[in-house]
Amino acid sequence: MIRERLESRIEKRVEAIIEPRIEEWLHRFFRTEEGEALIAEVTADFLLSWLRPDNAKGSYFQKTLLEVIRQLAQSDPQFREDVVVALNPHWKAET
Repeated sequence: MIRERLESRIEKRVEAIIEPRIEEWLHRFFRTEEGEALIAEVTADFLLSWLRPDNAKGSYFQKTLLEVIRQLAQSDPQFREDVVVALNPHWKAET
C-alpha cells in the first residue's frame, strides 16, 4: 500500500514537471539537425510504406513523388545535386 502511494506521488510529480514542458522540448528538438533528420527519416519510411511492389510506374505515390521532386528542383538549385548524392553517395560533384 505504501509503495503504491509513493509510486503515485512520484508519477504525479513527474507529470507535473514534464507534461507542461514536453511540447516545448519537442519543438526545440525538431528544429535541430538531428530532429530534422528524424522527421525526414520518418516521412521517408511512411512514403515508402505507401509504395507497394504491385504499384509500379504511374502509381499515385510515384506521381506525387516526381511532382515534389520537380518543384524542389525548380525552387532550389542545390536540390538536384543533393538527389544525385542521395542516390549515389560515392558521387562527388565537380566544383
